[in-house]
Amino acid sequence: MQKRAVTLSDIAERLGTTANTVSRALRDCSDISVQMKERVRQAAIDMGYVPNRVASSLRSKSSNIIAVAVSSLTNPFFTICMDHCIDYMAAKGYRPLISVVRGVMGVDDIISCLQNGACGIFSFLDICNEGIDYCEQYEIPLLICGHKPESDRVSAIYSDVYQCAKLVAQQAIAQAAVRPCYVNGPKGRINEERRDNFVSILKAAGLRCDIYAYDYYAKAQSLEKIVRGVQENGNDFIFCFNDEVAAVVQGAMERLGDFRGDIYGVDRFSEYLPYCKKIKSVGGKLGAIGRRSAQLLIRKIEKYDGRIIREIFPVELSK
Repeated sequence: MQKRAVTLSDIAERLGTTANTVSRALRDCSDISVQMKERVRQAAIDMGYVPNRVASSLRSKSSNIIAVAVSSLTNPFFTICMDHCIDYMAAKGYRPLISVVRGVMGVDDIISCLQNGACGIFSFLDICNEGIDYCEQYEIPLLICGHKPESDRVSAIYSDVYQCAKLVAQQAIAQAAVRPCYVNGPKGRINEERRDNFVSILKAAGLRCDIYAYDYYAKAQSLEKIVRGVQENGNDFIFCFNDEVAAVVQGAMERLGDFRGDIYGVDRFSEYLPYCKKIKSVGGKLGAIGRRSAQLLIRKIEKYDGRIIREIFPVELSK
């Protein structure tokens, strides 16, 4: 049974006020107190309210805007995938709406995308359970690109995380590395899986793996700790969370001039961005991932069926 859309009157009844007050609060009018605005906003989220013009757009599928959620505008992975994704969208008559979200995407972030006219959401970030509930309730097309979501209720396309770690670990073993190490990226499931798989494969081969942390918000200090740790522990093979981190670490080691081991990243950025520093890397075909993600999301937008799609792309070492 289809759920009845929540109205301004429903919110007003819950809060003991008028629909006009609710409407003005949601529009951030200056004559409504901050406290009332917060009460209305929270009630709207709790009740699953969708503004009328957004709900109408979703029902008629008249919008040609797709929200693209990223955590950063400088991450090359997002840039490369988005470039191919947006090209495909444009060819199908859709326009992107870039939304920068720090951390996991929540209900507020989803509502913001819808209020700006989006008819679907293409996210490089994970979605909280409440956000997934919201998308299911209002049949909002949603797809995650680049990593395996925490929930199995979200469609996603991503590279084979285990194979990434396996290929690089095999390189370390083949090169007779004595003390490999791994440099963490941002906290999260994808970093943990990549690191833990790498460590377990090395352990099975009788190798110990040191772990270091690269902090995007304290780059100089964390890089100094990584360099000092590599020197003190005698690490002779370095696997980094991604190419961005690997390029920074490789630059620091080149300045020292006494590191002779290999440094690997993930995503093979330099194959897509010729101005990027050339580093050894492992990853899937980002252009194909971006195009396929856009194709599947547009299919959901044009014919929503609630079906969950998961596709895992193979990976390979850079040449």
